Amino acid sequence: KLIDPDDLNRALAEQKKTGKELSKILVDLKLIDDDVLTQVLSEGLGLPRISIARMNIDTKVIGVIAKDFAAKYKIMPISLIGENLTLAMTDPLNIFVIDNIKALTGYTINPIISGEKEIATAIEKYYKQEESASTEEVNETFADIIKDIKDTEDLELVKDAQSEAGTSGVEELSDEAPIIKLTDTIIQQAVYAKASDVFIEPLEKAVRVRYRVDGMIREIDRLTKALHSAIISRIKVISNLDISEHRLPQDGRFKTILSGGKEVDFRVNVLPTVIGEKVVLRVLDQNNAVVDIENLGFEPEALKNLKACAIKPHGLILTCGPTGSGKTTTLYSVLKYVDSPEKNIVTVEDPVEYQIKGLNQVNIKPAMGLNFANSLRSILRQDPDIIMIGEIRDSETLDIAVKAALTGHLVLSSLHTTTAAGSIVRMMNMGIQPFLICSSVLAIIAQRLLRKVCPKCRESYTLDPAIAEKVGLTKMLNGTQAELFRPKGCKNCFQTGYAGRVGITEILVFSQQVKEMILANEGEIKIKETARSEGMRTMREDGLAKAMAGLTTLEEVLRVTASDDS
Repeated sequence: KLIDPDDLNRALAEQKKTGKELSKILVDLKLIDDDVLTQVLSEGLGLPRISIARMNIDTKVIGVIAKDFAAKYKIMPISLIGENLTLAMTDPLNIFVIDNIKALTGYTINPIISGEKEIATAIEKYYKQEESASTEEVNETFADIIKDIKDTEDLELVKDAQSEAGTSGVEELSDEAPIIKLTDTIIQQAVYAKASDVFIEPLEKAVRVRYRVDGMIREIDRLTKALHSAIISRIKVISNLDISEHRLPQDGRFKTILSGGKEVDFRVNVLPTVIGEKVVLRVLDQNNAVVDIENLGFEPEALKNLKACAIKPHGLILTCGPTGSGKTTTLYSVLKYVDSPEKNIVTVEDPVEYQIKGLNQVNIKPAMGLNFANSLRSILRQDPDIIMIGEIRDSETLDIAVKAALTGHLVLSSLHTTTAAGSIVRMMNMGIQPFLICSSVLAIIAQRLLRKVCPKCRESYTLDPAIAEKVGLTKMLNGTQAELFRPKGCKNCFQTGYAGRVGITEILVFSQQVKEMILANEGEIKIKETARSEGMRTMREDGLAKAMAGLTTLEEVLRVTASDDS
């Protein structure tokens, strides 16, 4: 009876728009006083309200929870008796925070209610101003993953675990609400953090959660080991995997729907280790599926050469680079560039990462005998114009791909090699004759992904001429000084100094001179020198150009192209 229905509806509308806690909105809109709200909550929930301003809190209790975490969630440790931690909270209904503090500390949590201002004053009074950098970092990343439990209601897993109900105690545990909400939040935060992979790994006494963001792995949280089996079981249930199988690796897939109706696919791999099962989730955000070829970061001359190869009626275009270097993204972008209603395009992938309208996409199933080679033989009988092979892993697949390129098909694929010229040697080692390579291959693209320096906090500086000479930058300066940028760190980039990624490439186009060198069995180094004399820019040079353009840093270029001595 403290506010009328219209005021409540106004507060609820504001909550829907901003996502803030309803209690905070009520106070911010001056619809209710903070002290009155605290008293109402105390009476309604039957929890005592304590004035912590008059209390003397033991410093040993303060060390149980870090300052940043306490301030973010408006909580204050009051006393620790045996295994029972008394915790002052502004929102004792937030059981998600309670459960995670229990998992983090191992203590049983007894919540009491206190006002927001009192808790803020107590935090400033008792916590030391300086905490160790490692503690701040761990709790910052821990706090990032813990969102208000009300937010996780917006995350709906398409495959409900309840439909998989069983008699196993572990399975029943995986269906309990706290485990569902914890797992859902790990998944949801991965999408919001723009992570490409999620690692849920067993340790001796804990469970470690890590995200790969912009190619770098970042630890997000450590949970009690008791949660390990339940989290793994929950993921198995929503991925339609065998919940009772703990000895063999398993692969699966599931889809989530985030708030706003956004759909995100996750590819799941479960791997048994000596201390428990490890899960890796690959985030396949369909909204970022296909990037226009113009926006991949190719320099103008390289892009012109690639487009010229892509519109040819037949031949083989290869991408190469380590795992996670953007090879598949490049292949999809080329497909998008050449796609038209008049063309029959078929892809064979392991697995199909992004479903694209208008393309015929085949998912290989090695366990059933449907591998790349067998799939390709069938595809060739489908009269395709363009074929994309997700990855060439063996001589048989490469042989079919080369023959398909020679018989009037445009073939796109990837190889696990480090440089464009090195792919030629790799193909020879896999049994392809030099004359077949010259007749079939149009171009080879070697690529890497660099982290982009955060545009909101980057700092400019002038590079020492001696360093510029050492890294090969002098010849690109034309007598001027090198003005570069270094990372600093801000809220926008989570204090890393980097946000997003950009590709660096070298595109080896098979000119007549390059073909003659291949036929003469010239080595990788000589082929590369010839290609450079014809205008090919190496990955190191492409990276340095992007550093000078302010897209990345010199340190990032040197880190990624350490094996490129040019």
